[in-house]
Amino acid sequence: MIDILDNVLEDHVSELISYELQNIYWKYDYTSEPTKPNKHWHIFCAHNIGQLNNKYSWILPIWLVAKDKYNLEDFERVYMNAHTHGIEPHLHIDDGDFTLIYYPNTFWKKEWGGGTYINGQLVEYVGNRLVIFNASLPHKAMPISRECYELRTCIVFKCFMDKSNV
Repeated sequence: MIDILDNVLEDHVSELISYELQNIYWKYDYTSEPTKPNKHWHIFCAHNIGQLNNKYSWILPIWLVAKDKYNLEDFERVYMNAHTHGIEPHLHIDDGDFTLIYYPNTFWKKEWGGGTYINGQLVEYVGNRLVIFNASLPHKAMPISRECYELRTCIVFKCFMDKSNV
């Protein structure tokens, strides 16, 4: 299952999230596939909603939309990734039941690339877009054009389904 939702947040909320991401100090230390050498920019935010402190509380609207729409119980962790030209993560699978990726950059240009390849399907990077897919599907961030001088940012939730309502 791959589901794509566009314009998931009201404009003023998506603009706030895009703004907040422009003011973050990123750390270059994370690998999508531990057995391979490529790294990318990464910030860990929380293991669950109770740990999501004021520093990252602006992420909460994304979670609330996804939780209600997809009957999700909680997230195992939420973090932010960023990529620049020349960084190409490896194809990998995730833990959990579902992965949610939110594309916050509202001024992203299509010609910059940077979408996500999920199980043979390219999902283009579009600001204020939420992508949800089975965590077991192979996926990776796609390359960014050398003409792009912006960070390709995304907010990722690793999730579990609420089995009490199934």
